[in-house]
Amino acid sequence: MGYKKSVFQSLAMVTQLGLCVVTPILFCVFAGNYIDSRYGTKTLVFLLILGTLGGGRGAYVMAKRFIDRQAKEEEQERARLIESVLQDPSVTRPKTPGRIRSGREQTDAAKGRGGTT
Repeated sequence: MGYKKSVFQSLAMVTQLGLCVVTPILFCVFAGNYIDSRYGTKTLVFLLILGTLGGGRGAYVMAKRFIDRQAKEEEQERARLIESVLQDPSVTRPKTPGRIRSGREQTDAAKGRGGTT
């Protein structure tokens, strides 16, 4: 029983999003803690907010790229499918409607009621 390629891609994207958000936050917390202990300033909160904003932006950009790439792949697959159907010689055009009227329309026209055409 195999899974589709998109399931694994989605799982990989979720993992990457988690790392993309956590990494800048942890980096900024460690940098803020180091700066606070070394120079005695209060920059930890500022750098924590900066890391959160950076992680959110990175996650947004990554998710947008993933969604755009997936839409492009689906469009290409649809175009390939349409082209393969058009090139298949066994596929023919639909039949055009015939000129012969159905039984009900013939009786209406014969009686002078003016059936539909």
